[in-house]
Amino acid sequence: MIRIVVPAVLLLACTACAVRLGGSAPEEYRAVAMSVPAGAAASAVADVIRQADAKIALLTAERDSAWFAEVSAATGLALSGPGRTEGAAKGFLTNLEILGDTSIVLGVSDGTRMHVHDALYQIEEDRHVDLMFVRIGADSELRAAVRTLLAYVATDVGPNAALMIAVDTPTPQAGDSVAVLLRAVYASSGECAGASAAGPRADRVRLFYGPSARVRCTRARTIDYEGTPVTADLVVSR
Repeated sequence: MIRIVVPAVLLLACTACAVRLGGSAPEEYRAVAMSVPAGAAASAVADVIRQADAKIALLTAERDSAWFAEVSAATGLALSGPGRTEGAAKGFLTNLEILGDTSIVLGVSDGTRMHVHDALYQIEEDRHVDLMFVRIGADSELRAAVRTLLAYVATDVGPNAALMIAVDTPTPQAGDSVAVLLRAVYASSGECAGASAAGPRADRVRLFYGPSARVRCTRARTIDYEGTPVTADLVVSR
């Protein structure tokens, strides 16, 4: 009888391969975030989402629930919201399984308020995506607003969730500042776009994602449409 001796190192390598092959594969989603221009037709916004081939859309618009429902129907994506704690409603469109959503107002330490729509989705058991749309008001001190946002995330978002946050800022310059303040914790679509994002930015809404161990960006760009929507290809790991 011939005995075949397999080196221990090779056995360990094969075992590791088996674990990886049996584990969950990364999931890639194209997300778009936009502040809808005043008076924009639902069909026009749906066209932007479809042409971007987005599977996740984070929207804010001064429109009613019927308008959001029309966008949902035109894109074939299910609607969360719209949540309305101020004039502009916020909603999400995606066909991930929703576990729950809420719209809240957070008090900022400078006395201003921050409006948030938040929804938790399930990719599979023990793997989730948390979507947020946050508006920082023109009167808010940006450092205080970012601290409030981070405190909310720390208490609300579970450890097994990938986070995608659309932040509506008063001006593109404020958006730049928020990106700098969040950089240590969350990356932005602007960073992912790299050299293509060089020069003055016109987008008030920025898309952030993280933590880096759970979600990464492979490509990002702005869309040539009023309000300058942003889109990013985000890969959610196990």
